[in-house]
This record gives sequence, C-alpha cells and structure tokens, in this order.
Amino acid sequence: MKKVLKMLGVMMAVFALVFTVACGNGTKDKASTEGKTVTLGVWKGTEAENTTRKKLIADFEKESGIKVKEKVYNDYETQLQTDLVGGTAPDVFYVDAYLAPSLIDKKVLAPLDDYISKTKDFNKDDFYKPVYSAFTGEDKAQYGLPKDYSTLGIFYNEEMFADAGIDPNTIPTTADKMGTFLENLKAKLPKDVVPSAFTADLARQMYIAQASGEPILDKDGYSNLDNPKIITALQPLVDWYQKGLIKRPADLGQDWSGDSFGAGKAAMMVEGNWAIAHLEQNFPDVKFGTKEVPTIDGKKGTMVFTVSYSMNAAAKDKDAAWELIQYFTGKTGMKTWAEGASVLPSRQSVAKEMKIETDPILKPFVAGAEYATPWQDGTTLSIVSDQYKNMLPSALKGEMTLKEAMTKATTSANNDIKTQLKN
Repeated sequence: MKKVLKMLGVMMAVFALVFTVACGNGTKDKASTEGKTVTLGVWKGTEAENTTRKKLIADFEKESGIKVKEKVYNDYETQLQTDLVGGTAPDVFYVDAYLAPSLIDKKVLAPLDDYISKTKDFNKDDFYKPVYSAFTGEDKAQYGLPKDYSTLGIFYNEEMFADAGIDPNTIPTTADKMGTFLENLKAKLPKDVVPSAFTADLARQMYIAQASGEPILDKDGYSNLDNPKIITALQPLVDWYQKGLIKRPADLGQDWSGDSFGAGKAAMMVEGNWAIAHLEQNFPDVKFGTKEVPTIDGKKGTMVFTVSYSMNAAAKDKDAAWELIQYFTGKTGMKTWAEGASVLPSRQSVAKEMKIETDPILKPFVAGAEYATPWQDGTTLSIVSDQYKNMLPSALKGEMTLKEAMTKATTSANNDIKTQLKN
C-alpha cells in the first residue's frame, strides 16, 4: 500500500508539472510572469483602434495577470528611435515593415524563434506568407508577428460606370489592356472627371517597377531605378498620365486619391483597403465596388503594408513580453482587434472565421495578401523612394523622359547612399 501511495504521489507531481507548463503556453509557467508589468509602444490610431486596443489590454491583463503600461507615440519613428538609443524604449512596440530592416540591422529587436519553438500549436503558416516574412531577417530569424495588413486594389464608382454604360466586370484583369480600357472610359465620362486617380509614390508602384524580376535596389542597397527593364515597366504610367487617363490628387485639387474619388473627380482609383472606412464615413452617398489590380505579364502583384508586435532586445522581462505578443497576435486577440478596429487579420484562420474572404468589397484585398510585395527592402529604401517621388513628376509632365528622370533619381540616391554607408 505504501508503494502504491508513493507511486500515486509521484504521478500527481508529474501531472502538476505538466499542467503548469501547459498553462504557460509552452514557455514559462504562469506564476513566473504573473504580476509583471510590460510596457507597450504604439502610435495613436483611429478611435476604433484605440478603443479596441484598450479592450485587448484589459482582456490580456485579466487572463495573464500581467500589467500593461501603454506609451503612445505622436511621431512614432523619430520618438521610438530616440527611446531605443536612450534605453527607454518599451518592452514591446509596433514595428512598421518599412522600418523593420533598419531596426534588425541595429540589433534592437529580439529574435522570437526560441519562444515560437516552445509555444504549443504555433503555426506560422496560418499567417499570410508575405505578411509574416516581412519581419523575417536576412538571418532567417523572426523579429515580429504581424497584427494586421493592408493591400492595394481597384475602387470604381458604380454610378459613374452605370451612366457611362460600362460593366465593371470589363475592367481588365491584365495590365496590357488597361490603357485601351481607360481611353474608352474617358470618352464616356463627363469632361471634368478623370478615369482614374493615382498616387505617384514608390510605395504604390514598387510591384510594377519590379514586375520583370529586376529589383529596385541592387545587392549592396544602391538604386537600380535606371535599369531599362524597370523603366519599361513604369512607362505606361507616364503614357497614361500624358493622355489624361490618370491624374494625381494634386492635379484634381485634393491631397489624397481617396478624397478625389469620393468627391467625384475620378471614376476609379488604386488604393488600400483603408480607403473603405474613409469613403463610408466621409462620402456615404458614393456607391463603389472593388477589384484586384491587374496582372503584369501573367503575374499577380500588389503591395502589402503591415505592422508587427516586436520585442525590444533590451526588454526587462522577455517572457512577459512574449506572452503579450502571443496573445495579441493569437487567434482570439487578433479576431478582437480585426473586428473592433475594422482591419484585415494577418491570420488566414481568423479571416475565414470572420468570412472576410467572401466579402464582396474586401475580397480583392484579402486575395492580394497571398502574392503581395511588402513595402520593404533593406535600409536604403527611403532614400531611393524619396528620389523617385522627387523625379517622377518631371517625367509625368513631359519635362524630361522617364529614362532621364530615373537616371537623375538613381544618381542622387546613390550619392546619398554612399554618404550613409560611410557613416
């Protein structure tokens, strides 16, 4: 009997240990993080985002026993960099994919791979691949988990298309037919309405520029915008602009395509899904539909913009920081965030549960998450992007050829990059 009782005691002890580890989600047991405080760095979002984040924090605190202290940045990039240098940055903070390579290079982000490997049932394939990989370093380590994303799609004004007698389903699915379509649309629109508004920005055209397979940056981070294949890929934009088929918001009296489209100055636009809420709130009488952007040479493409929860390499309690990241990007937390903030979830399972993939307005943007190009490329992208934005208008207006404009952009960018790399 004593041997049996002793054996039962050992079994109970083992069971208790297994139960404790399970409650700790595969990392530390809950008791090791309970009562800890984690600081969370964010930027001020919409009212819906701010309200939903506070609910997420409350839910997390109740479930984990960890306290969360928010730090809201007004000038995110500048203030975060200052805090990182000064050693006062939060334990966990938002990281825009665009900024991720620079922060990874500076070694201020903690790799999450050990935590991921110890977390039961963690499935990285549940995340849309381009969105997840935006936070994978060149060393193949994972430096953040994406909280949501946005892609680009075509918006069209249903009433304008109906008045023009054009079926929206005839919007080309291939780029080579778009010019002819826009010319036909222009002929049937009022003279003060342009077929499409567009933003002359590399963040919107990077996937077009790279459609041939030529990257906009070479392996050393220098500009490749003057590459003949890149110029050929971008040339249709210049041609369409000079024919009056596409116009920038500034040409139409607005600061943003969403306002040009909403004000009835354009029958179409290429924009991100963030424009949906803007149109519904500010232009409720405008009825619109959406489509995927057309393929180029048979290949699907669009841009994706995403933000992660990442861990400070100098976080005081990394186990507690991971608990927050895991909860906020887990299925329950992500669903709460996506529903409350009206954003697209980066987990496919959450998208299916919310039936986003079948929503007629959101469907094109969700489809794009499978093949999109992340707005990200090394540590010198901002320099190349600035020069593209500076020089492209000259080509659009016919002040110089696109080749001349991109050659000047490349020369200026590479001079600045040389200076940056020296320092």
